Amino acid sequence: MFLGVFAFDAVFPYLPAWGIRSFPQSMTLPLVLDVPYDALVIALGVAVLVMVVLADLLDPAKRRAPGKNHAGPLMRREWGFASTGALAGLVILAATAQGQYLGISGGVASLVAYVANAAGFTLNSVPVFDDTTVWRAALIVGIFLGAALSALLSGSFRNVPVTPLWESAFPSGVKSRAAAVFAGGFLIIFGALIGGGCTTGAFMAGFPTLSIGSFAMGMTFFGVGMGTAFLLYWGQWRKVAEVQSYR
Repeated sequence: MFLGVFAFDAVFPYLPAWGIRSFPQSMTLPLVLDVPYDALVIALGVAVLVMVVLADLLDPAKRRAPGKNHAGPLMRREWGFASTGALAGLVILAATAQGQYLGISGGVASLVAYVANAAGFTLNSVPVFDDTTVWRAALIVGIFLGAALSALLSGSFRNVPVTPLWESAFPSGVKSRAAAVFAGGFLIIFGALIGGGCTTGAFMAGFPTLSIGSFAMGMTFFGVGMGTAFLLYWGQWRKVAEVQSYR
C-alpha cells in the first residue's frame, strides 16, 4: 500500500493534464431531482437498511452451513455490521461536521507523507502538514491498533488456516498468495487515490451527501468486486460452507 502511495505521488503532477481529478465533484442527487435533501436521505437510508437485513436473512451460506453463526449480526466475530455501521456513522458524522471527509486512502497517503517527511522527502500529493493531515494519519495508526485490540478482546487473535476459497484461488502456496496480497494492496491504494476516494471516503462518507459521483464509484466498487469474485471462485461455491467454520 505504501508503494501505491509513492506511485500515485509520481503521477500526481500529470493528473490535471490527463483530465483526472481536475474538477471538484459538487453534483448531488437532491439538486438533480429537485427534491428536499432530508426526505430523500431518509428514504434512501431506510431502503439501504432493508436491503442489508434481507441480504443477511437470505445469505446462502446459512443454508449451506445450518446451525452455524446464527447469533445475529451484533454477535459475529469481533464486530458485526450493525454495531460497526453505527460506530462508523458517528465517526463520519463528526468528520463531516468539521467539513472533512473520512477516508482511509487519504489517511494512508497522509501517514506515508509524515514518514517520508521525517526521512527528508516531501510528497507532491501531500505538500502541506496541518490539522487535516495529522488526524488522517492518526486514523490509520488507530485502525491497526484498534483492530489488534478488538481481536485480542474477542479471542480471535490467533493463526487461522487459509480458507478453502482462498486456497482454491491461489493453490500454489505462500509465494503466490503473498504476491496476490502485495499486488492487491498496491492496486487498491493506487486506484483509490487516482479515483479520489475509497470505500470509506467515496462510499461511506460520500453517500450521506448524496453525491452522484459517490454513487457511481460505489456501484463500480461492488460491481467489479463481485465480478472478480465470480472469476476467482467459479465452480467453488460448495466451499462457502467450509468458510463458515472459520468465522
